[in-house]
Amino acid sequence: MTHPIASPVLVEAVSKQYPPRAGRDPLLAVQGVSFQVAPGEVLALLGPNGAGKTTTIKMIAGLLRPTAGRITLSGVDVASDRSRAVSTLGAVLEGNRNLHWKLTVRENLAYFGALKGVRDVRRRSDLLVDRLDLGSHVTKRVGELSRGLQQRVAIAIALLGEPRVLLLDEPTLGLDVLAGRQFQQSVKAIARSGAAIILTTHQMEVAQSLSDRVAIIAGGRLATLDSLGQLLEAHRTPGYEIRIRGVVPAPLLETLAGRGVTPLEADESGLTGLSVPEGHPEWLYEVLDGLRAERLELVRVQQQAVDLEEVYRRIVKELP
Repeated sequence: MTHPIASPVLVEAVSKQYPPRAGRDPLLAVQGVSFQVAPGEVLALLGPNGAGKTTTIKMIAGLLRPTAGRITLSGVDVASDRSRAVSTLGAVLEGNRNLHWKLTVRENLAYFGALKGVRDVRRRSDLLVDRLDLGSHVTKRVGELSRGLQQRVAIAIALLGEPRVLLLDEPTLGLDVLAGRQFQQSVKAIARSGAAIILTTHQMEVAQSLSDRVAIIAGGRLATLDSLGQLLEAHRTPGYEIRIRGVVPAPLLETLAGRGVTPLEADESGLTGLSVPEGHPEWLYEVLDGLRAERLELVRVQQQAVDLEEVYRRIVKELP
C-alpha cells in the first residue's frame, strides 16, 4: 500500500491572537488562514503593512505558535515537533539577519552547515558556491560584499540542508536591477528543483515574475487565493491603447477628455496615441470615429494589459 506524499506546506485554519498589553485590547493578527504549497510551486503572500503576513511567515517558521489551527511542513506538525518540522525548511530573512558579517562566505557556510547538521558540508557548499556564482568571493568577509552578493550567500545558507520549503521574506529589497534579475533566476531554478517556495514582497513586479499562485492577506484574513493567470484574467477589463501617425488636434482632445481619454507620449517608433479608459468599450468606437474624421492614420489598437499591481490595488481597495 502506498501513502500519499505530504504537502511541503499545509496551513489549516490558523489564527494568532496577541495578548493585551500596555492597556490595549488583545490583537487578533491572523484569522482562520488556510493554504498549501505544492512541490516546485511559488506562492506569493502579499498584503499591506500590518495585514498579518509577517505573523503568518513566523508561524510557518516555528518562531510563533498559532492560537488556533495547524501548520505542517512535509507532514510534521510545527507546533508539536518544531525541530523536526523546520529541518525541511530554509529561510532568507529580510536584511540578511541570518549572516555573520565578520566571517567569510566559506566560514558562514561551514558554520551554518554545522548548525543544521548537514552531512559533507564542504561538498554541499562547493555545489552551492558554483550554482550561485560565488566562487570568486568565498574568502571575502560577508560584510564587505554587495547587497546582491550577500543575498546569494543567504540563499546558499538556506539551501545547505536541501530544504523542501523555502521562505523568502522581502528578498529583493535594496537590490539593483541586475542583482534583482539574477536573484529571480536563482529562485526559478530552486523551484524547478522541487522546493515549495513562499515569497513575501511589496514589489509587485517581482511577485508577478515569480509566482504560480497569489495569496492576498488583509486585516488578518485571506482575501484572495488563486493562480496568477486566473487573477489577471478575472480582473481584465477593456481599456485600449490607440497608436496613430500624426498629431491629434487640440479640439478633438478636448472633446474626448470628457470620456476620460488621455494622450500618450510617442513610442519608440514615433507614434503618438490615446488611452481609452477601462470599463467603457463603447467609447472606443467614438474615439475611432473622431480620428477618422480628422483623417489621421490609425496604426494600432490593442487592449491594455492588467498587471498584478493593479489587481492587488483593486482587491485591497475593496476590502472593509
